[in-house]
Amino acid sequence: MFQITYDNNIPEIKRAYTLFRRKYTLRKMIVPVILCLITIVFGVDFIRRDAVDFKGYVLLALGAAMLFSLFLRPFTAQKKLVSTIEAMGEEKYTARFFDDKIEVDTEIIPEEAETEIVAVTKHGACVVENPEVLEEAKEQLTQPETSVIGLATEELYSVEDEEVFCLFVNKALIYIFPKRCMSAEQITELQKYFKDKAI
Repeated sequence: MFQITYDNNIPEIKRAYTLFRRKYTLRKMIVPVILCLITIVFGVDFIRRDAVDFKGYVLLALGAAMLFSLFLRPFTAQKKLVSTIEAMGEEKYTARFFDDKIEVDTEIIPEEAETEIVAVTKHGACVVENPEVLEEAKEQLTQPETSVIGLATEELYSVEDEEVFCLFVNKALIYIFPKRCMSAEQITELQKYFKDKAI
């Protein structure tokens, strides 16, 4: 077993999303792109035959709009993802690599200025100012949450580039391990781990 401790910044998250899109989304786009191009070709052909008939213009506009939408959608999704992550605040991670699983602890670091505890009673809600209760709540907020990735039970795929390792889980989750947070030995060990496990 070995472990790495790291955090993720926005450029790394964007890079991982791009790698994920290349692996899973671009293949799915081939058929819709071909259909859009066929629609555009039919539209141009209709216009060429009869410039007055509006059917060709409708087909051309429809094909172009669908094509534009197909290529715009991933960038819109990435923008929403990044704004959601920025709103969540800082997180630190510890990943432990075992023979049969990977465990990732996520620790959310709350901003000091925004920590406020509210008690809800039958008479309404009020802010709790008791320092002991506040400290206990802060401890609960910062308790790491552990995700377990079973090597035998999950569909896993890893990608490495010059800055990050990405682990894609079930075509739905991305774990990003930035090289800037690792020593040269850890980078070599992670490369060997993914190779040995055929991930």
